[in-house]
Amino acid sequence: MSSENSRAYVLVAIQPGKERVFANELIAKGLILDSKVERLDFVHGNYDLIVILSGKKYDIDRRILEMRSLPYVTKTQTLIPFEMLNWSDIPLKPSE
Repeated sequence: MSSENSRAYVLVAIQPGKERVFANELIAKGLILDSKVERLDFVHGNYDLIVILSGKKYDIDRRILEMRSLPYVTKTQTLIPFEMLNWSDIPLKPSE
């Protein structure tokens, strides 16, 4: 695996009433090797939380598997961003 740092966004659905337990457990565990929880946001919709992880890909994967194994997590969806173009390197012409 690459030693380069990556980021993943994990959408998490939790059993009703367990959101605080999940957040506390996630924060209490701290770092798993070089992976960390960068941000944790509660949201409205099909998922209850968005967890932003950063670190090495292998460590992020381990953290996601750990989250999925918690008994009150009902479903997850992982989004892994791709490397974006640096728009400042691309000369843009004004449209005519």
